[in-house]
Amino acid sequence: MPPETSPRTAILLVHDGELADVRALLVALALPFAERRNGLASGDLEQRWGLVLSTPRRLALLQFSGRAPACIAICDRDSRTLRQTLRRAGIELMLRRPFHPAALRGLVLHALYRGPERRRDARRVIGAPVAFRRGLRRHRAILADLSEGGCCLLAEHPVAEGRRITLRLPPELCGGRGFGLRARVLRAQRETGDHVLNASFEGLGERRRAQVRALLERFTEGPAVLAPEGADRAARPADASPGKPPAALAPAAPVPTRMGVALDEQAARVLLGRELSLGGMRVDRDALLRIGQDVRLALHVSSLEAPLVVTARVHRDEGARGMVLRFHALSRDDTRHLTALVDALPVVEPGAQEESGVVVSEILELATAIA
Repeated sequence: MPPETSPRTAILLVHDGELADVRALLVALALPFAERRNGLASGDLEQRWGLVLSTPRRLALLQFSGRAPACIAICDRDSRTLRQTLRRAGIELMLRRPFHPAALRGLVLHALYRGPERRRDARRVIGAPVAFRRGLRRHRAILADLSEGGCCLLAEHPVAEGRRITLRLPPELCGGRGFGLRARVLRAQRETGDHVLNASFEGLGERRRAQVRALLERFTEGPAVLAPEGADRAARPADASPGKPPAALAPAAPVPTRMGVALDEQAARVLLGRELSLGGMRVDRDALLRIGQDVRLALHVSSLEAPLVVTARVHRDEGARGMVLRFHALSRDDTRHLTALVDALPVVEPGAQEESGVVVSEILELATAIA
């Protein structure tokens, strides 16, 4: 039996028995989901689901109120007409049979934790004073904006691209205990007297991610209010009052906490590869990856019982377009299996290029980035 349906249920599964394998996976992972057969229940279209799984025909008929949830269409065939139908319906991903169970598992976790909205890395305008260290030196800056993956700083002093810094977020900004974040400067430029630093966070554990999410939640309604005293002034959300207690530092989790920290850590290591070729693939920007870094990946191939394990190097960062990984040290068997995978990608992303396919992969091991 699936977990009990409640307003906190994250996943909606709509089918008449043809998605029994999908249902079994959700049960095995102990993911809370609601199962609908022979029609939806009252209020289903108004509820805020994290993910909807169904067949393309059923998904195309669903009209959700408000922002539509992430959707994965499970089907037995693929055609240009079907992709066009999914694109018009706003459906994000299509998973075509046969698929590896691990691929389905990774795709579900990716959609829930790192789905399309998360991939766009929603930013909050902060506008509050902070400090950062570069080596032994401490510098003042304004935290212009913040996301789970990085931040933009307006600094008094320049920092070269590629350099690492430690950002220090003060207690006044966090509404509780302050904390530090390690980051790498991706871009640095001079604008109207300020040094604008765009940095990506590195090595965030679950505790730090939760603190960043809580900070983002505090500034949902607007940026910080700056008092006139200078860099040491306190900051608070625009709608806060002096007597209002600070927000608790707790994760603003988009899904029920019963899914567990272990699944969250696993989901953080799931990558969706696009533009796959024998030379490499493109993935979304990820805080775990750095330019020059070698990474061992498990590519889930439906024709193989075990995943295809390859080594890739993070070749370049193209901003919103993602990061490019280059494969190297491929064996003859690796090349053969990879060629077959390129020719028959089971996961399709209709919202991108018409013929684009997606391979579900997982990070197995990260090496130190090359200097």
